[in-house]
Amino acid sequence: MHRNIVLCATLLSYYGIAFFGLYIFDAQILATALVLFGIPACIFARFSAAPTLLLITVTLFGFVLTIFLEGIAHMYGLWYSLGVEELKFFGLVPLEAIIASSTQILFLVLLYEFLFDDGEYSIAHVRTRYISLGVFFVSTLSLFVLHLYVLRAIFVPYSYLWILGILSFSTLAILATHRGLTIRFFDRLSLFTLCASVPLGIGTVLAVVNTQKIFASTHEYVFSFTILGSRVPLEEICLIFVIPLFVATFYEIYLDDGRV
Repeated sequence: MHRNIVLCATLLSYYGIAFFGLYIFDAQILATALVLFGIPACIFARFSAAPTLLLITVTLFGFVLTIFLEGIAHMYGLWYSLGVEELKFFGLVPLEAIIASSTQILFLVLLYEFLFDDGEYSIAHVRTRYISLGVFFVSTLSLFVLHLYVLRAIFVPYSYLWILGILSFSTLAILATHRGLTIRFFDRLSLFTLCASVPLGIGTVLAVVNTQKIFASTHEYVFSFTILGSRVPLEEICLIFVIPLFVATFYEIYLDDGRV
């Protein structure tokens, strides 16, 4: 308990200094991701002896999730991630944004395991792990292709809500179909989500003030407000909490030992 308090205090101090430095130097996507998520992820991986296989698996998971989020967002103009380079995935999403978001997902998993789980990387059976990743990949790719080649011509209104709904429903479906859920797991999940929302929130503020991300379709948001002169949708704030919930749930049940 005291260990976690000290670690949380250290993290908060680190993020306070990091926010100031990244804001002052007007850091862009990759630099921000490295400082906010990459460096802490490396520290967590080093001191918890995270297996290489797990890191690769989680990185693949983060890559697929990122393609879905960034791809749908760029197709419907929900937000535009601005990279320094012109390299774009599917001609839509800057490669830097994909790397940055994948790093963010890896950080979330390591943060969850290091501070809120048992700290032991009991990787799921290879068959279970790759079937889970395969189903997730096919489902995500299907949704992406559906939006890209079918629904894009129709245009889905309030598609940001669809993103939130898909992630929320998927989290609930995973929990509902898993046996042996405990109150302790829900407490752990809640605390993790609150903790993870701090660096994710800082990342969102920096993305806005340093012009890494532009929220363009104000008429497609349920509500939006101003942060330092830039409009930010309410859905983006909700995403800060929904993503950690989905990531931790999917990781614990399908990629870790499933002991909840």
